[in-house]
Amino acid sequence: MKLKLTFFCMLIAHMIKAQSVDSLALTVFSDAVLELQNSELIRNGTLSVSVKNAADKKTIFAINSEKSLPSASILKLVSTATILSVLGGDFRYQTFLEHDGFFNNDTLVGNVYIRGTGDPSLGSDRFKEYLSGPQLIARWAGAIQKAGIKVIKGDIFADASYFDSKTLADSWVWGDLGNYYGAGVSGLNFGDNQYRIKFKPGVGEGDPTTFLGIEPSIPYLIFDNLVVTGERGSGDKTVVYGNPLSKSVVLTGTVPRGVPTFSVKGSIPDPAVYAAYALKQKLSETVKIISETAPLKSLNQVKSLSPKKILDEYKSPPLRDICQQANFWSVNLYADAFLKKAGKTLEGKSDYDDAAKAVTNYWWNRKADMRGFFIKDGSGLSPSGSLTTNNLTDILSLATKEKYYPDFYNSIAVLGVNGTVRNLGKATRAAGNVRAKSGSIGGTRAYAGYVTSRSGVILTFAMIANKYEPESSRLVSEELVRIMTLMAQL
Repeated sequence: MKLKLTFFCMLIAHMIKAQSVDSLALTVFSDAVLELQNSELIRNGTLSVSVKNAADKKTIFAINSEKSLPSASILKLVSTATILSVLGGDFRYQTFLEHDGFFNNDTLVGNVYIRGTGDPSLGSDRFKEYLSGPQLIARWAGAIQKAGIKVIKGDIFADASYFDSKTLADSWVWGDLGNYYGAGVSGLNFGDNQYRIKFKPGVGEGDPTTFLGIEPSIPYLIFDNLVVTGERGSGDKTVVYGNPLSKSVVLTGTVPRGVPTFSVKGSIPDPAVYAAYALKQKLSETVKIISETAPLKSLNQVKSLSPKKILDEYKSPPLRDICQQANFWSVNLYADAFLKKAGKTLEGKSDYDDAAKAVTNYWWNRKADMRGFFIKDGSGLSPSGSLTTNNLTDILSLATKEKYYPDFYNSIAVLGVNGTVRNLGKATRAAGNVRAKSGSIGGTRAYAGYVTSRSGVILTFAMIANKYEPESSRLVSEELVRIMTLMAQL
């Protein structure tokens, strides 16, 4: 009772400052938040909520808003807001095909390089008007042929040196690394850094599965298939164990019975090396390659001292479009690539820790309250990274003052309409009125974004439920969605 009285006193003070919200609706909203905080669902956990007027950062409602908690994927809002602020929505990454040799008739005496600049979307199937991985390989092979090259006395190398060599954050969980969502970030990314694994389930539960191969084909990877057949309709319950330092991949878990084949996604251990391998394979059809170097090396291992000449330059989709994919579909690779790019651009350092410091300083300098902002990556995949809901609503409020704001706002999915929140809050006032990024990681459910009040004022919000009862994940999500629908009535 004392806690509730304290909050009502706080709310009355906020109502005086925030005439843009309906006072009765605010009372109903606050009651719903306190009810969830005091419920058995979060008996041993924490519920943090922050709602602010975007125009002046003044608090409309707050509970535990300065507690630093795991962010899950709502951290992607910080990564996308930062990179759009630093580079602008029109920015396009460039990828170069180069050589460092000289011509002797139709022979190139020297090496060919694919040089990346950190484009996370290179060769992705997410952008229909841009080239897929196989189409890019064909384009590069065509550029080499167009230059009149029929023989290469050298090799094909991947130049991934734009970023540091540490593609994974130290704080990521071992069980995530080989799965598609645990793909590392390279200076040269390719095809979302992922491949598809195809299984044939057994007849009964517990039966072994048959490993049917992967797409695209990467013959130098070695697979140990321990996946068995699960119950009908159980979906993807596999874990792919792999890492950039090994060509061995262990497959565990289950796939459902009752289907002819079932596919899951894994992460390519070294996408830069794969891109060079794929181009070399394509060139072998028409170009003779005479190489004296060991295969499967990238420019983190091999350095060229000769000046390079460009054979082809490829530009990515506009940054605004890549950010939209990152937020709509919670693409970890894109958000982590944004963190590294921001770190390199702002302070010349792309490793995860230094890039995180660069992003923190960037928003401190813009007068965001960054106390409790302890991120470990750009995606929220790290369970040890944390932030406060107050951090996030401050950053979201400041973003509304920037010229990139329309691009940022449009990169966030609409509740009940599209993206990862397309099935939430349908047939409520919140549907179509709330821009929300969802987030989930072990023991954490979160949402953050923008809502327009009844009077037309833009509000920023962030909410994190942490350490709720493990079996209550679905119920907690439903309660957070209910709170968002009430927030839409402010």
